[in-house]
Amino acid sequence: MKYVYRAIFGFLFGFLVSLVGLYYNPFTGGSGFVSGVSSRVFTYHSPFTEELAVTHGGWSRLPLRPATIAELWEDTIRVSLLSVLVLRDEQNAPVGIASRVSQFLDDTEMLVGGVLVGDDWLVTIPGEGSFFIEADSNLWPFMKETLIPVWYLDRPWEGPKIYRPTTGPGGGDTAIVTGATGNFAARKGTAAESYEVFDFSPAAGPGNIDARLYLNLPERLTNLAAE
Repeated sequence: MKYVYRAIFGFLFGFLVSLVGLYYNPFTGGSGFVSGVSSRVFTYHSPFTEELAVTHGGWSRLPLRPATIAELWEDTIRVSLLSVLVLRDEQNAPVGIASRVSQFLDDTEMLVGGVLVGDDWLVTIPGEGSFFIEADSNLWPFMKETLIPVWYLDRPWEGPKIYRPTTGPGGGDTAIVTGATGNFAARKGTAAESYEVFDFSPAAGPGNIDARLYLNLPERLTNLAAE
């Protein structure tokens, strides 16, 4: 019997060490402004309170918008989160629309990299064209500093908080941008996001959010006049 107790103790001890390592691991960070970036900047608001739509498969406490929207129910997508956003310029004027599908990545290693989510965007800017964004984001800093303490530990929220979640799959912790139509066609570049969370309710979750999408899309290398 003592071997059983030792095995149970060893399992619990290892589990606790893993949790402590994850919680305090500096390599699962990622908070802060996007700096040193010369980019076009789009802004958007919280999809849970102000944007056009957000839905998921009912696996999260995060609210749906509008409340009457259908949940994702098909097996292939029910673990995803779908949001539709209005992109604005830095003067808060609407300039485009984006649809975004987010899923937890299969290769997430929490003790090393945090909680990784893959985001696939389709962005359309009327009069300019459209482009795709493939992004990896680390949600662990947000979960550690905001979601877990407020929602699960019943602690007062210490905000505002700033997060820079983009971790790849491009170099330098950037997303990959691929131009599709119009002025964006045949162009490739990078992108990154930052969020400033101004309030987080224990009942309703995230409220006012100032989100920024930094787009770095160089001009086409092909001489259009020669095509």
